Amino acid sequence: MTNHPRAAQQTTILFCLDFYYPHVGGAEILFQSLAEGLAAQSYRVLVITQAIAGAPLQEEHNGVSIIRVRTGGCRYLFPLLGLSSILRFARQADIIHATTFAAAPAAWLAARICKRPVVLTVHELWIDKWQRVSDAGALSNWLNDIIERALYLCRYDHIVAVSAATARDLRQHGIAPERIHTIHNGIDDDFWNPARHHRDPALRAKLGLDNVFVFFFSGRPGRSKGLPLLLRALARLRDEGRPARLLAIVSTAAACREGYRDMLSLRDELRLQDAMILLPPQPYAELPSYVMLADTVVVPSLSEGFGFAAAEACALQRPVIVTDNASLPEVASGKVITIPPNDVDALANAMRQAMAGQFQQIPPRQFPRQAMIDAHIDLYQSILARNPGKGAPAAHTATDQAHTNNDKHPAAQAATDDTRGPQS
Repeated sequence: MTNHPRAAQQTTILFCLDFYYPHVGGAEILFQSLAEGLAAQSYRVLVITQAIAGAPLQEEHNGVSIIRVRTGGCRYLFPLLGLSSILRFARQADIIHATTFAAAPAAWLAARICKRPVVLTVHELWIDKWQRVSDAGALSNWLNDIIERALYLCRYDHIVAVSAATARDLRQHGIAPERIHTIHNGIDDDFWNPARHHRDPALRAKLGLDNVFVFFFSGRPGRSKGLPLLLRALARLRDEGRPARLLAIVSTAAACREGYRDMLSLRDELRLQDAMILLPPQPYAELPSYVMLADTVVVPSLSEGFGFAAAEACALQRPVIVTDNASLPEVASGKVITIPPNDVDALANAMRQAMAGQFQQIPPRQFPRQAMIDAHIDLYQSILARNPGKGAPAAHTATDQAHTNNDKHPAAQAATDDTRGPQS
């Protein structure tokens, strides 16, 4: 672990995030890991995010103070309804750190008003890609493209890209290279350690997966994650009489309802009811048990900012099929088959190769969570070293203190991931 002496001075980081714990998704995993990792190293960490059902409006969780703002379930109202809270706590912060999508403009404005440095984490860019990768209608995709372009009209002091692919897209969009910092997302390498997990014969039998080759998919049902393509490829294997099954854990979040219905319709149209085991989102602690059932994990994404599904599968030493675009080539390792995106012929052939054990062997790649945390601390310290006058937090007032409490979160089940907009 890197030694970071400044943490002892109670540096305050304010995170402005569309979603946070107990909401579950790739971005939420990243920021919960980062926030709690900073708190463990004596940083003062504040998170302002949207309210979600079952979570209190204020609480402290694992050393992180969380303030949730009611938005009526509309993330696009968060910049407006959350601005007063962001401004209040921005005055206490040394650094403001936001992420795409909706939270970014309010964080930028608060940083400028309070004269604080602002960092933006970008998971992936969908500029010029919305019509190709999103399941929304043409008008909605057009509007989202405009909104995303507008985000980058604000000048964020520093931008963190979660992969080299995202950094490349940012440069191509005209972001100055000196403002871009590539910090790969980190995974819990102890939790995703293959020595801790094994293939459970009882679970495999319970799911009806004995004596078949198991492909595994997890994620949202829409086009961007490639599930419709995977179903069409699976139908070809079924028609050839190959003993293959797809075990799929698919998001049932409100934003995915239409995509989920479309997925069910396609499954029925292709007569895949017996070839597909469809499960709702599972508790995070149980996910490795399901991944370990896979003979091959399939990540056929059309766009991917980092690719937690691929990184976690590779950490468990499961073979993978991944598309050769975006971040996946820099994340996948071990036994790998790469295919072009949106190509059902290539995917079906890759699945045949997997059943025959024909993989490329790529040296292991590791993305330890602590390395990600340390890289952010190094960035924060370099920012404060260049901005010494901007790092003095304001004194706490009685009003500010009234907005913080220590209620413990009552919900045992986490919310499932929201999927509106690029977030991986």
